[in-house]
Amino acid sequence: MKYPKIQTLWKRDPENKNRIIEGELTKPEFDNIKTWLFTEKIDGTNIRITFKDSIVRFDGRTDEAQIPSHLYAALSPMFTVEKFVSAFPQMTEGQHIVIFGEGYGPKIQKGGGLYRDDAGFILFDVWIDGWWLDRSNVEDVAKKMGLDVVPIMGIGPMNMAVELVKSAPNSLISKQPKVIEGIVARSYPLVLFRDGDPLMFKLKVRDYTDLQKV
Repeated sequence: MKYPKIQTLWKRDPENKNRIIEGELTKPEFDNIKTWLFTEKIDGTNIRITFKDSIVRFDGRTDEAQIPSHLYAALSPMFTVEKFVSAFPQMTEGQHIVIFGEGYGPKIQKGGGLYRDDAGFILFDVWIDGWWLDRSNVEDVAKKMGLDVVPIMGIGPMNMAVELVKSAPNSLISKQPKVIEGIVARSYPLVLFRDGDPLMFKLKVRDYTDLQKV
């Protein structure tokens, strides 16, 4: 199972270097949500860990994506069969668990070494047999498995998330000063699109710095 595509909040203008068109929503459903929970968007590589039938599998955004060897070496001890069994003691035979997060750190993205000195993993979502866990349960999984979880940057209306991104704040988790890549905002409480994907959007600092370029 791949992670759902996260829509950018605003539509883009193909005739103006694909820059955002502020005020024109990509999804009309966004306008129905009054409160959003927004977390820091980490600049790394998408990682999913699947646990089913006592087998742990590591994948990138797609089945074909290659995980850097130094990142794979860091992931392996984090996600053992024993850790899954301990974190999910009520799991039944055939149950399907997918943990989604970002692999980040040196040699993963430009400036990744500002986050930390070694390759790491930070959790942002958990899916169990068709159910997406809410934030409190994601945090519970992180605690049980000894994982970091993407930090909350705020809870509030859409314009609060927009103004935060425009202010280009520093990352809450980086070891050295580093402007955030952006935010991912989820409906709060969690609701889903009709296709079952979580209702969420992303917005990057670059979306606004690009607007300022002539």
